[in-house]
Amino acid sequence: MKKTRLTFLLLVSSTIVFGQISTTTIAPKIENKIPYDSSQNYLKGDIYKYIGQDLYVKGKFDKLREYGYSGFCLDYTKDMGKLSNTYKPQRPKNESYEKYDLGGGNTDYNFLVGRYFKVIDIVTTEGTTIPFIEYGKDYNKNYFLKLVNKETNDTIYYHYDGYEHNFPFIVGGFIEEQKKKLVGKEFVFHNSEFEGATDIQTGKEITIITGQKWKCIDLTIEGKYYELSLVFENSLGQRTVEEFDRVINVAYPATKADNYKKKFGLEKWILILKGKVQIGMTKEMCKLSWGEPDDINTTITLGKKWEQWVYSDNYLYFENGVLTAMQ
Repeated sequence: MKKTRLTFLLLVSSTIVFGQISTTTIAPKIENKIPYDSSQNYLKGDIYKYIGQDLYVKGKFDKLREYGYSGFCLDYTKDMGKLSNTYKPQRPKNESYEKYDLGGGNTDYNFLVGRYFKVIDIVTTEGTTIPFIEYGKDYNKNYFLKLVNKETNDTIYYHYDGYEHNFPFIVGGFIEEQKKKLVGKEFVFHNSEFEGATDIQTGKEITIITGQKWKCIDLTIEGKYYELSLVFENSLGQRTVEEFDRVINVAYPATKADNYKKKFGLEKWILILKGKVQIGMTKEMCKLSWGEPDDINTTITLGKKWEQWVYSDNYLYFENGVLTAMQ
């Protein structure tokens, strides 16, 4: 009998202690699965990565300015598929909105050029925010960047049609990342990149010095075609502006250029920078000098590998990876 009472007391005691312990709910960690890829300005189908980014509206070549910008609207639920020529939004009381429409669906050039917008959401024609899907798999939806004008706080929408040449923005995150990577660094170019180039300070033509190093001093929007560009300066104080997309494919970081010079020897490295090839060069050297061939024809005979590299108006012939003839 005493044993039973002891067991009961222990159970009561356990219950009292347990009842004093609170339960705290801990939310699971939210992983950001769609961070902005700062290595690219245009993200193709990954449109949800633009959320939170600042967008700069870049200018247009002077002959295109009269047409303004297409794709901007106030009410994305109306007249989809015809934004560029028939969309006419209702005029709200806020007069600043009126400047977003030219009457034919296009937005006045002077009102948008150089403005900054923040992407606060991605919406569809149904008017709801939807889970991320790869752009283009749902062909029944139109996608829009919901934008806030950072100067006026107006909210507007931009129809994201999936074509890079229609994208009128430069993304702030992309600009900042590229500045960190490029400004202050030295580069070496092929001579062809400076043929006819002029000093932006004096207007005088730049004399080409093969292998010369150029320091990137700024990332900017050049003032004629309004393309994202890099400003370079050499040891003589001369400056030139080169289009960003083209430069990153043809410029050698100085350390890489020095490694190539050491690997190939000064004579062949100078030939490469001049865009020339020479019998005895390797495939790597020829590719650096002339770029990727349009086509490659391969034959293996008696244990030897022969390749014919086809360019638009030239042919290179390799035996076991070494240039033996050209035509």
